[in-house]
Amino acid sequence: MAVKTKQPIIKRYFDNVNLKKIEKDFSFLLKQVKDLSNGLEFSIRDNSFNIYYMGNSLSRISFEKNGMYKIEISRKFFDGTPAINPKFHTSYSIDKKKVRYKIILSKKQLHPFFQKKHMTVFKRKIKEAQFQEETTFEQSLIADNSNREDIIFIDRQVTDKKWRKKLDLLALKQLQDNKYYFVVCEVKLGNNPELKDKVYEQLKGYVDHIDKHFDDYKMCYEENYRQKKKLGLLDEPKYASIEIVKPVEGLVVVGGYSGAGEPQIKLLKEKYPKLKIETFFYKLKLKDF
Repeated sequence: MAVKTKQPIIKRYFDNVNLKKIEKDFSFLLKQVKDLSNGLEFSIRDNSFNIYYMGNSLSRISFEKNGMYKIEISRKFFDGTPAINPKFHTSYSIDKKKVRYKIILSKKQLHPFFQKKHMTVFKRKIKEAQFQEETTFEQSLIADNSNREDIIFIDRQVTDKKWRKKLDLLALKQLQDNKYYFVVCEVKLGNNPELKDKVYEQLKGYVDHIDKHFDDYKMCYEENYRQKKKLGLLDEPKYASIEIVKPVEGLVVVGGYSGAGEPQIKLLKEKYPKLKIETFFYKLKLKDF
């Protein structure tokens, strides 16, 4: 009798065949993502990937049979764009809830579909329809801390087979050389009503969960990092591969609205003195005036 292999609870990396397809068929899109001024982000899922813009999912791309690709994109971002022209895809349909298109493309249609002209329109429609201040703050945090050796924002909107809640950001902090440990990040604006006991409870739940399933998360994100390096998405760190070790830590990142945020942070620190909090407030110091 064949022995069943235990499946990991989280898999956010490509198999080798699909990794080669990404390298070959999406080289043009990887260049757009790597240019941080575009506000784009490439997030690997289980043999699919998401392209985010300003923290919002612009599209989800997965592999179909016969070398075709499926693009899933919100109607809000796709309706009325030049990309809806039939010459840019093989077929498309809309889901039962009528909120998302499923578009089938050949590899030859990928570049015309995701050309910069179309991407500019998609991004404009996202700004008009889907602006969320906290999500935009997350994206700024990722962009402004990219290509550092001491911290890597490795993933966002993380879920797994046993934990359906989504944690905001998952980072890796350097311990020594190519050894890193997980930092679970809860990102809140200063005026978020959850900036109380709830944020501590959320963070503790995520940290405990990853610690309990550490081996699965370790394997997943060591491979996730290796593939992002191979795809040219990470200039720094220079390491071709990393080792993820314990501990697992948590961090609350608070931005803006200091009038509401500072009193709540003070209360949180008094109640949970070991809770790590990073703040980004926009008070002018006026030293040079």
